[in-house]
Amino acid sequence: MNLKLTKNKISFLTKTITEYIQSNDEIDYNTEIGSIRFKIYQLIVEELKIFAAIEEQAREKILSQKKNIPEGSREWEILFRKYTGEALNGLGRIWN
Repeated sequence: MNLKLTKNKISFLTKTITEYIQSNDEIDYNTEIGSIRFKIYQLIVEELKIFAAIEEQAREKILSQKKNIPEGSREWEILFRKYTGEALNGLGRIWN
């Protein structure tokens, strides 16, 4: 799974989240909404970097196997999900 988003998509997500925060009376915030929006943007970008690094580590593990496992094959997909899942579980994140 490749989690790449354009700046426009990240901005859209950020705008959607901040609009929800503003419209929800149960959420109190003391910071300017622009600052909150910027922080959400940064968090999304950082999470995507973490996912990209984990995916790269999983690819390297698969390539280091003695047996040549072609990318896209069923075996490759199973190993990729296993390795990324293990890495994310280690960070306390969920991978589906």
